[in-house]
Amino acid sequence: MAAGVAPAESPNSAVTGILDIVEAALHRSRSEWIFFRELRVGTGHRNGSLQRLDAFALNCLPHTAMKRICYEVKTSRADFLCELRNPLKRRMGLRYSNEFYFVTPARIVEVSEVPAECGLIEAGTATHADWKELFPRHSGFFCYDADAHTYCMITIPAPWRETPGPTWQLVAAMLRNQRRELEGKPPAAALQQRLAFGASR
Repeated sequence: MAAGVAPAESPNSAVTGILDIVEAALHRSRSEWIFFRELRVGTGHRNGSLQRLDAFALNCLPHTAMKRICYEVKTSRADFLCELRNPLKRRMGLRYSNEFYFVTPARIVEVSEVPAECGLIEAGTATHADWKELFPRHSGFFCYDADAHTYCMITIPAPWRETPGPTWQLVAAMLRNQRRELEGKPPAAALQQRLAFGASR
């Protein structure tokens, strides 16, 4: 198997796996980042289809200007080329983010094919020997998890874009996304210890 190429799997599980890698490599700090997956923008439909972002990361620190990053995952070259033919599909992601990234396995996209307003992150699985072959492709960030055999690298840094603040539609979508996450994965119960009062000495 070529370096950086993941084994065949369903599209949904492939997207989930890639986003797991990106979140672990770039947004590990939960006190600094909120990482949303399958973020449906707004609360309704537009033109008969959902306006949905594969992933959206919000930095919570004021000195970063509350940086917002949008991720669009493409697991195949055909999927990426389809996106290029329909640039309006990424309009909402560009509208709400300061940086917009396509995320793909390594080598399925040529650097020259990435639109000027976007960046490229490559992520997937690789052996310890493979990462040395992948390393020269990065442009400032490369992460390899030797235990999980996963890599994540910024191949093309996304240009910073000043964009308007979020709308109430986006805020509502974020809150609904978080509620869904909590309902699916409720937080663990706090460890409590019963205190005995009036016990005899």
